[in-house]
Amino acid sequence: MGWRTLLITQPAKLSLLHHSLVLNNGEEFTIPLSDLACVVVESRHVTLTSPLIDALSYSGAVVYLCDEKHLPSSVILPFHAHSRQAGVARMQVAWSEPFKKRCWQKIIQAKITNQAKVSETLSHEQMRYLFSLQNRVTSGDSTNVEAQAARLYWSVLFENFVRHTDAKDIRNAALNYGYAVLRGLVARAIVGVGFLPAFGLHHCSELNAFNLADDVIEPFRPFVDETVKQLLDEDKEELPLHLDTRYKTRLLELPLLPCRIGNVETTLSYACELCAESLLRATKAKDATLLETASFI
Repeated sequence: MGWRTLLITQPAKLSLLHHSLVLNNGEEFTIPLSDLACVVVESRHVTLTSPLIDALSYSGAVVYLCDEKHLPSSVILPFHAHSRQAGVARMQVAWSEPFKKRCWQKIIQAKITNQAKVSETLSHEQMRYLFSLQNRVTSGDSTNVEAQAARLYWSVLFENFVRHTDAKDIRNAALNYGYAVLRGLVARAIVGVGFLPAFGLHHCSELNAFNLADDVIEPFRPFVDETVKQLLDEDKEELPLHLDTRYKTRLLELPLLPCRIGNVETTLSYACELCAESLLRATKAKDATLLETASFI
């Protein structure tokens, strides 16, 4: 996995030459594919050649295409990445309901634990309450403890805040952007081990091609929340009216954030891959306890 993020906001042509990305926008720049962790095509006037798309897919870089609102809306997924995809897919569609519910329980427990670690403004009592909620999550989260934790979490994290995917305030805009980046990382990781992203553990919408990604992403969301809170705290005197380059740049650095998964300290990007691999092990063994998710160091 590379370490550089490329954000393209102006018209350009991107092509492949000798295992490198060539960017031509009047001037010509060359970047080795092995250096790239993330490529975000924000401008609507960018041309990508087929050989470059194929090479980026193989290289491990995550490639996002943005919509008219400059939000990442599509991600290039390497369906050729796993040699036994058909076998993995057959095991996936055969998941039992108890297995899926136990996995979801573990995912929500991890999410609430990470939320408690983000909320530095929590009082001791509030933190104890969040951790107590984590212990109350049942198989499949049948009592919706996730929602109870979310009410406290958002009320403490941001003042007078309502979480909404369509809201235009800077807080929701930044969260939406970060979650879109993270969703691409997770989608690429689960496809990389052979899973079909449309078939989820908990999410099951027929209109959603990324149900499984939307399951696996949950414990990773607090990493986005923390980054957004840091940005907003830096600008608390005067918040920007829209996402500027500084916000986008920081959010595009999410793949390189340090975290822990199991006994390994690594980056968020690699943690997504390790999480996907652990879900595959859990699937083969039919043992939800083998699923591992990321946590703060």
